[in-house]
Amino acid sequence: MAFTQRLFSSIIAASLLLFSSAVLAQSIQSRSSQSEVWTGSYQEMLQRGLIRIAVPYDRTVYMNDKGSPRGLAPEMAKGISKWLNTKYAGQQKAKSIVVKLIPVNSANLLTSLTAGQADMAIGDLGLYEPVKNSRDYILNHGTKSVREVLVSGPDSPAISGPDDLSGQTVYGGRDTNFHATLKELNQKLKREGKPLVNILSPVGTLDGEDLLQMVDAGLIPFVIISDWKAKLWEPTYKRMVVHDDIFAQDTGWIGWAVRSSNADFNNDLKGFYESSAFDGALSAYRNQEFKEHIQGLKDPIEKSAWARFESMRSLFDKYGAEYKLDPLFVAALGFQETLLNQNAVSKVGAIGVMQLMPATGASLGVGDIHLLEPNIHAGADYMNQLITKYFPDAQFDSDNRALFAIASYNIGPNNVAKARDQAKQLGFNPDQWFKNVEFIAAQRMGYEPMIYVRNVYKYFISYELKLNKIQSIQP
Repeated sequence: MAFTQRLFSSIIAASLLLFSSAVLAQSIQSRSSQSEVWTGSYQEMLQRGLIRIAVPYDRTVYMNDKGSPRGLAPEMAKGISKWLNTKYAGQQKAKSIVVKLIPVNSANLLTSLTAGQADMAIGDLGLYEPVKNSRDYILNHGTKSVREVLVSGPDSPAISGPDDLSGQTVYGGRDTNFHATLKELNQKLKREGKPLVNILSPVGTLDGEDLLQMVDAGLIPFVIISDWKAKLWEPTYKRMVVHDDIFAQDTGWIGWAVRSSNADFNNDLKGFYESSAFDGALSAYRNQEFKEHIQGLKDPIEKSAWARFESMRSLFDKYGAEYKLDPLFVAALGFQETLLNQNAVSKVGAIGVMQLMPATGASLGVGDIHLLEPNIHAGADYMNQLITKYFPDAQFDSDNRALFAIASYNIGPNNVAKARDQAKQLGFNPDQWFKNVEFIAAQRMGYEPMIYVRNVYKYFISYELKLNKIQSIQP
């Protein structure tokens, strides 16, 4: 298949999945809007001038950045609205057709159709498990075969073909389905007496966007990820290299669904996806400025940074254990704040590795925070207090206990508490930061808290990888 054809197929898959993320931006609407129950024919949709699209929260598909919708879904909604209004200009006369995004949990994409809360759903429909009650829907495969391509970074070993991956470690997100293909490659390498490819997937709870940023920053050498996502983020992560000719074949599919009674609506949607309006929506997404807010990663394990970590490691171990925090999370927060520089003083007077204000340090009573040990002690103590004081009834697991402390460290515990309350009202897990409360915090406070916490987590994962706390597998 020609490159352009492959790219078109992958872009279709991307837009569909991204569209599901669109849910994110507008999914945080009033509960009354989301709870509207209505089912009707396509002609009735046109008559009332409203089409509702259920989409899942996703950083590529949909984000709400302090009230500003970001991602592919809003652009797709604009494109569908414009396309339908042009097609039915004569019929609608002065009445325009509005396309509204209804953000939902991904598990509720199809049930939102049967419940009458949406007229269309876009996302991972049957990607990893069969669709229940499939006769109730018209299911459209954006592509039956999603390609997952190899992506390398600025310092990665040179790769000209799959065999060059011999002895290398390849990283993949939680939803990566490349094990079967690499199993065949490893069987071939084994027959030839060559070192096998190591696979590390999942990598904590990192998603594809996180891994692309890490490979772009040189923190990991290789990622395999859906080609549509690699292409969409390629303009942002300029140092990564997408190897379009080295790929794994995914047997899943991504697409959209409507109720089985809306075949005429489905036909119009096919027309949109085959039109130039669809390409225009993709271009608009690529030109969005929100991705410029992403903060570049530093390397926590380069020689000098690692030496600083080693010199402080016993303190992170000591006070992490005392306050029931993984020591590497405390270290990662310190690296995010100052690159582990005890001499750092911020413009507002925050002091040392953990960047604590003098009044905060004094209130903790652990000694002079101008000195290294009291500074790290105070940082861990403060993280613990942010959790025990403000979230006494939360059911955090170990990682989320640290993640919510880090978020509170960044935007304040009261703001995090309000985001948790709103997340619970919208059906999200208030005790899970990633893919749950982080989306609500972004809507309330902007995109920065999400990036801050994710950067700290990437440094945490980098430390775990360096210390061999995350093991690779060989298919």
